[in-house]
Amino acid sequence: MEYVSFKLDKPVLKQIEKGIKEFHYSTKSDFLRDAVRTKLQLLEENRAKKKAWDALFAARGIFKGQGKAKTDEEWYKWRFENSEKFAKELEKKYGLKP
Repeated sequence: MEYVSFKLDKPVLKQIEKGIKEFHYSTKSDFLRDAVRTKLQLLEENRAKKKAWDALFAARGIFKGQGKAKTDEEWYKWRFENSEKFAKELEKKYGLKP
């Protein structure tokens, strides 16, 4: 384990101390380690979401030329019929899992 040292403003320290008491952390270090882990997990989730959105954007042309639905009923039918095909195409092309 390595040491990291940094300074924080007093208002931030007060919030940390409040969090320590409220959520029963034993030390500031425990609180900060958990905060860093949580932030890293959030960043990883955001990376995965970005990858999925990029894949969706890149695949936007897969269904070109298949006509457009004119009613809600036609749209739901088209969406139902093509959703599996679209999901399989994304899985194959980008290695995504359902």
